[in-house]
Amino acid sequence: MQGVLFGIPLTRWIRGTIEKMNRFGKRDIQSWRDYWLETYRELGGQSDESGSKGSPIHAAYGLWRLGRIKNANIPYQHKRIDFINQNYGKNAAYAVLALDLLENRQDARDKANLWHLVQDFYRRTTHEEPAISQQGAVTVAVALFVDRQIVTGQEQARLPRKK
Repeated sequence: MQGVLFGIPLTRWIRGTIEKMNRFGKRDIQSWRDYWLETYRELGGQSDESGSKGSPIHAAYGLWRLGRIKNANIPYQHKRIDFINQNYGKNAAYAVLALDLLENRQDARDKANLWHLVQDFYRRTTHEEPAISQQGAVTVAVALFVDRQIVTGQEQARLPRKK
């Protein structure tokens, strides 16, 4: 089922985590991990092992910190994939690549093809080998994209610039 990870609706999971981060004024990855697991449990998650998987945690955290999630109180930041990879990790890079592909390429709408495209772009932009299989980063990106929770590059281009 699209938009669900470990039996939990991803958008609600991510939104709940963001709400806690904003309420308590936190920006660090450890607080994100703690609130991520807490939100997972609140939404009915049973397995702390599933609720603590690093791939979706880092993908969602990276998208949030880069201002890619709507109404998250963080300005959109256009960063190069190598910067994202170095500062937020490969799962954040996979998620950003997936969003860029979903926004700009019709052939990316097929989930299996999307992962192959992400692997190819990751390899070409970072000169590193990507993971063999996606472990949640692309699932996070697709869920948010389908639920229209993403600030797209096109939307960002229409926003007035600060002087």
